[in-house]
Amino acid sequence: MNASSRSAGRPSRASRTSRLLDVTVVLAVLLPLVTGGAVLLTRTEAPATPDRAPAETALGAASVVCPAAGSPALVTTAADASGPVLVAPAGGASGGSGGSGAGDEEELEVAAGTLAAVEGRAGEPVVVRAEDDLAPGLVAGRTEERPLRVAECSAPAPEQWFTGVGAGAGHSSVLELVNPDNGPAVADVVVTGRAGVVDAPDLRGVAVPGRSSVRIDLADLVPRRDELSLHVTTQRGRVHSAVLDRVDELGAGDAAEDHLPPQAEPATSLTLLGLPAGRGTRTLVVANDGDSEVRARLRVLDERSVFAPEGLEDVRVPPQGVARVELGATLGPLVADGAVGLVLDATGPVTATLRSFVDGDLAHAVPGDEVASSTVAVVPAGRKRVVLAGATSTGVVEVVARDASGEELAAKRVEVSPDRGFAVGLPARAVHLTVTPQRTPVVGAVVAGSGGAGVVRLRELVRSSLVPAVRPGLP
Repeated sequence: MNASSRSAGRPSRASRTSRLLDVTVVLAVLLPLVTGGAVLLTRTEAPATPDRAPAETALGAASVVCPAAGSPALVTTAADASGPVLVAPAGGASGGSGGSGAGDEEELEVAAGTLAAVEGRAGEPVVVRAEDDLAPGLVAGRTEERPLRVAECSAPAPEQWFTGVGAGAGHSSVLELVNPDNGPAVADVVVTGRAGVVDAPDLRGVAVPGRSSVRIDLADLVPRRDELSLHVTTQRGRVHSAVLDRVDELGAGDAAEDHLPPQAEPATSLTLLGLPAGRGTRTLVVANDGDSEVRARLRVLDERSVFAPEGLEDVRVPPQGVARVELGATLGPLVADGAVGLVLDATGPVTATLRSFVDGDLAHAVPGDEVASSTVAVVPAGRKRVVLAGATSTGVVEVVARDASGEELAAKRVEVSPDRGFAVGLPARAVHLTVTPQRTPVVGAVVAGSGGAGVVRLRELVRSSLVPAVRPGLP
């Protein structure tokens, strides 16, 4: 065999190199696919973590804000203008809680069933703080005498509606924003009038420094003669909002002011309790934040039934507007005959206030929330009664009245039923009230009538808080 024939019978080096490259390419493509397939075949899906609802836990800390007392010019003495704040524990706990007013801090000793007092000054709000066993159901109230003015003390809320405020000479209101915390807070205020939203850029992004308050006189900022509503929204931090309302019969007429309570949210069915007896004007103001017109039907509530008075027409409320109805001629005789409140049913969510300016004094009936469990209220001394309505079925309401030292003055048991109102007289010395509904929720208010008129709504107490369930997220 010669050299040329041996060379033809063996593969060349170039051919071997080409085959090695072909195998490498094939392996490079197939190995990842085989490995991925094996992983998919052997992989087991981890079970999805179910969503968990927030856990309810006992309230460990609470703060309640009492708005500033009224104008000293409308009281007899400086002592009446101070408006002491009374603090009551809702449960059986005793201990110390903190109160601050006019920049001062003081420690309070609160015993079960009694009231502790925090002295306040006109023009200064008071913040009451409690921790541990005293925090659940923390209750406070502020009353000014001669003339009678009642301020609701409550925790800061993210949203509040005030209906029937004024910005004119005969009817004006002052909005107070209180920041109970150390950090800054910011609130937006939307003003709505008869013809729609009022242009008020100064009320957007109102800054409230830590542990301070801001007071806004609407007559100075947005002077108008028509009825207004306010929607206060907290954008940062925590803000407590309150309104001091004033009616002034210009010239030689009477002037009076009282605190206008807020409504938690618009609703289609409202119960307004608190109709003081006397001669004067009674003005219903209804506000509609929606984009469509709303029709509201009014009925009167007494201890026999709920009925529509003859000649009382439905209220038409324009979209993003406010409607006003004078009810003095209709309600005056009915209140003298035992009427205790109004029921308003609307075709869309609304807010409402019944403003009574009778016998030279001012009072407001604002819709209250249902109360389904035992609640506590701080009420003015003097002549008064508790009014109940809104029962969804037949039930019983127990009412226990005590004085400031905790002595029980009266215990009454009231059988309630739907579509009726119920009124229970209270001792003049009673300032501490416990109301316990059974088998049915109710709406309630205390109507005071010594030295003027005042209304204190019953409210469900906040005894617990929700703690969100937190888990690690995906990277």
